[in-house]
Amino acid sequence: MTNESEVGVKKAAELLRQGATMLEEACPICKMPLFKLKNGDVVCPVHGKVYIVKSDDEEKIVKRNLQLDEIESILIDGLYLSAKKMKEDPLDSERIIQIIRYLDALERLRKIKINSSE
Repeated sequence: MTNESEVGVKKAAELLRQGATMLEEACPICKMPLFKLKNGDVVCPVHGKVYIVKSDDEEKIVKRNLQLDEIESILIDGLYLSAKKMKEDPLDSERIIQIIRYLDALERLRKIKINSSE
């Protein structure tokens, strides 16, 4: 048994102890069984959260949402760094404009996310 398999088996056992349900589907990467957590998330014991899609359209939606989440995370990180740097010079007008742009981009992104979920 490979190290990845051993880790997967141990994590699978832990998931079962925590009340997860083993599913019929297997991870497309490692072929370990997938588990449904109590909160509804589906996870692979080796790779973490996975998404089960039933059509190409559903796959596109999931990919789009993941990309939007990643962009949001990048924007939040940038905003945080800019705000942190602003402590050094609170009157730095370029930094203020940069923060406003981050906030504007986040607002637009969140509107896109809301509209795409409707």
